Amino acid sequence: MTDGAFRGHAAVVTGASSGIGRAIASNLAVEGADLCLVAAPQAGADLEDAAAEMTAAGVRAITIAADVGEPETAERAVDETLHAFGRLDHLASNAGVAYFDQALLEPLEHFDHTMRVNVRGMYLMTHAAARAMAERGGGTIVCTASTASIAGEEHQVAYNASKGAVSQLARSLAIDLAPYGIRVNAVAPGWVRTPLTTEILADDAEWAKHRSHIPLDRPAEPDEIANVVAFLLGDGSSYVTGSLLVADGGMTAGFRFSDWSAASQPLAPRDRRTLP
Repeated sequence: MTDGAFRGHAAVVTGASSGIGRAIASNLAVEGADLCLVAAPQAGADLEDAAAEMTAAGVRAITIAADVGEPETAERAVDETLHAFGRLDHLASNAGVAYFDQALLEPLEHFDHTMRVNVRGMYLMTHAAARAMAERGGGTIVCTASTASIAGEEHQVAYNASKGAVSQLARSLAIDLAPYGIRVNAVAPGWVRTPLTTEILADDAEWAKHRSHIPLDRPAEPDEIANVVAFLLGDGSSYVTGSLLVADGGMTAGFRFSDWSAASQPLAPRDRRTLP
């Protein structure tokens, strides 16, 4: 992709204050897109910093600090984008949360919050953006799913379920929205160096449990995922819709074992876990 690929376009990016969302916004700004940046209310300061970064890149940026689980947030994002820029071409629906809980100990509040942000928020944002795009001849949408859309991970039952829903939402919308000239795809990142993963990546013993399952032997940087999103949003993917593009360093392809040090473990199964 060359500089200016999105010049004259306008995009909404959710979860834009940090991590993958901020990288997506930065990438689109470099390519010339005007931006509506959306993040949770508690991320307001970081959101304003992100907007300043986009403005420094020479594009216009507006911000909305609000809960994506509220219908008013999606409607406001679309309305303010159209008012500020006169168009809406792209949506990167990226906002998400994750809890790490044992399945039998997970509070219902964690499940409800995960579904509210990861599924309800994604549903509301894609629908609001798609209506605006349909009225103007088309557009592109990319939803941030996860490798958890494909294979569940321990202590993340709610998250796994939510990301499975996201991938199916993207596929289903791709079918229904194709007649309106709207392409919808999802990206499935594996391990990415973000504020959410900092603690695990910094713990050599903990990270060792995961890295042997990643053939490329490292987490992704947010920019690497942002590049995939930009491809799916742009003209280079003009015949791609309804796809789940996996960007996980090979993690879900399989794993290598020949050059890893093995920890000695008894052959017998571990003792059964009991509830506290």
